[in-house]
Amino acid sequence: MNGFFGMHAFGEGFRAHQQAVERQMDAVDASIQKTQISSDVRFLEDRLDKLLLVCSALWELLRDRTDLTEDDLLAKVQEVDLRDGQADGKITRTVKKCPKCGRTMSPRHKQCLYCGEPDLSAGAFDAAT
Repeated sequence: MNGFFGMHAFGEGFRAHQQAVERQMDAVDASIQKTQISSDVRFLEDRLDKLLLVCSALWELLRDRTDLTEDDLLAKVQEVDLRDGQADGKITRTVKKCPKCGRTMSPRHKQCLYCGEPDLSAGAFDAAT
């Protein structure tokens, strides 16, 4: 009978060891995920900084070469922001319908996935949003 309990104790010890290893693996996975998230955030911050730089340069070119003012820019920002019905500081993409079959068109594709109709209404900023 001692042999059975000895095997049971061994099994319990093995399960405890297995659970400890699984906790360590979870901790390593969490650490890897945290590192990846930090890297993604740095990438997005860098990209945002570059976009801000380009937007600032474009605004200065327009302001310096036209009679546009800061008030004109702010009014246009408000107008564009309100196009989706909400003053939330964001551009919300609207769902586009295929002019041929009427189904929803994917913003990631240059043609309708259902009938093949080309999306000719794509604007300059569609690829960025």
